[in-house]
Amino acid sequence: MKITNVIAILSGEGVFVKVETDEDIAGYGEGTSFTPRAVIGMIEELKPYLIGEDATRIEHLWQMCFRTLFARGGPVTGSAIAAIDIALWDIKGKALGVPVYQLLGGLARDKVRVYGPVAGKTAEEIAGKAKKLADRGVTAIRYRAFHDWDALHLHDHKRAVMQQVEYTEAIRAAVGEDVDLILECHGRYDPDYAVMLAKIVEKYRPLYLEDPIRHENPQAYRRLRPFTSIPLATGERSHNKFEFRELVESGLVDYLRPDVCWCGGITEMRKIAAMAETHYINLVPHNNWGPVGTAASMHVSLAFSNVALLELPASASDPKDLNTDVASPYPVVENGYALPLLGPGLGVEFSEAAALARPPKPGTTPKLKALDGSVRDW
Repeated sequence: MKITNVIAILSGEGVFVKVETDEDIAGYGEGTSFTPRAVIGMIEELKPYLIGEDATRIEHLWQMCFRTLFARGGPVTGSAIAAIDIALWDIKGKALGVPVYQLLGGLARDKVRVYGPVAGKTAEEIAGKAKKLADRGVTAIRYRAFHDWDALHLHDHKRAVMQQVEYTEAIRAAVGEDVDLILECHGRYDPDYAVMLAKIVEKYRPLYLEDPIRHENPQAYRRLRPFTSIPLATGERSHNKFEFRELVESGLVDYLRPDVCWCGGITEMRKIAAMAETHYINLVPHNNWGPVGTAASMHVSLAFSNVALLELPASASDPKDLNTDVASPYPVVENGYALPLLGPGLGVEFSEAAALARPPKPGTTPKLKALDGSVRDW
């Protein structure tokens, strides 16, 4: 089955790829990134390496895309290869008439526990949203504070710590002890402030702290790890197995959070999961919420034995609230667990017309500064 074309699709819903073959079987992938036009450009750069190749040789084509580049790695390459790779798995599943998770060894679990994120500009608002999620059967909730400061382009470590403590206390009181809390720190804190936060919130028994410090230097977790018993999680901004190696081998984190659309696709995420398994580290896959990426995230979460949770939009319990016209169906969620997609390949139908009908919106991430005007992390 030869690849005849690779088409990059830029949409307000994300960056998508359509891979066409000479057997009239097409696959779709997603590589959403914070630099979508750069990812589109990288997909075009990789296209000549793919045309005329056998679409069923997924591992070979992954190596081709990664190793033929002299400058490799990083978010742009990781996202572009991910989009292509996911599309190839979609093709192979369709050709064989089975879901992708069957190609990965079958179901490692019957369903995937999911967590829902909530946001709010006050403790009362975010606690109310968390309570609604818990009442719908969601058993794990992720949140962060300082949404109100993003609009002001401000981040102050101490103020953010105190607000996260306030939100944590309010959410725990609202949802009770049976719901797991995940503190999202977004990689904003310097290590000493991450220690401050961890010490104060430990009494509220969070499931883990997510990205408490910046991601560039994994060894910086040595400044946090000895001071808290709260599990630590990171990895959404790592883009291939080589970038995950130090996190795994250091033993400094408890959960890895690769995103299948950013870390090189299903092929690479399978290797990251296997590497983590040898160190008894579980995965909580990051999900960029894109419609194809969500489907791909479901398949790897069903097939890999060491997946603990999957990020899924909070409204997953109410499909009518979701925009499913780009790729459908959306995973069904019952009592806090997502059920397998049943169709061949990724199990979703992709609408190019719907994707193109939503043009990308220009914009930037918040340009955060400290009180003294110096740059802070978003």
